[in-house]
Amino acid sequence: MAASSSTNVPAQQGDQRVTIVWLHDKDAYDFGSNIKQDDREAIDSAAKLVAGFLLAEPLNVVKGVGGFGMGAVVALQFATNCALGHYPLSPRVVVGINGWLSIAGIESTVGAVARAAQQKILFSRPTDDRILPYTSEKEVVDSLNEAGFGEVYFLPLSRLEPIVPDTPSVTSLVKLWLTLNLPISEYSAQ
Repeated sequence: MAASSSTNVPAQQGDQRVTIVWLHDKDAYDFGSNIKQDDREAIDSAAKLVAGFLLAEPLNVVKGVGGFGMGAVVALQFATNCALGHYPLSPRVVVGINGWLSIAGIESTVGAVARAAQQKILFSRPTDDRILPYTSEKEVVDSLNEAGFGEVYFLPLSRLEPIVPDTPSVTSLVKLWLTLNLPISEYSAQ
């Protein structure tokens, strides 16, 4: 599952202006098309751990979350939970690579649209990979836009491209998107 007992916190260098919690795809975890209650609880539990990390950060630090595979599932669920008001914070940037989101309406929750509007989401996966359990990529993006999420950018990838988080093409795309979307003057992506 995306949450594990091992945590890597890099040493801070210089002024801290941004904290992004990155979640890896820990195991080959396949929900198929039937997500059980245990799976939902595990995803919510991992999202709660992310909230704990980000709530411990200073108020002036821009917060974000991202992940690959099941880590992306948790990152996108965390963004939804924040919009629903489950945690007293809202990530500025959310990255989901090769993951999916179980769409649930947030429009009827008081304040959810305003909280969602603060978030910018990069959602990426192969367009010819039909393992999404509920919907197509377009339906996910349309649903997030309709729910009020700030900016939702879908980056289609070819199945021929290697979809691993440390390949130069994926790393470069995420780095560029973060550089363009982090609201910090003089930010330098090094």
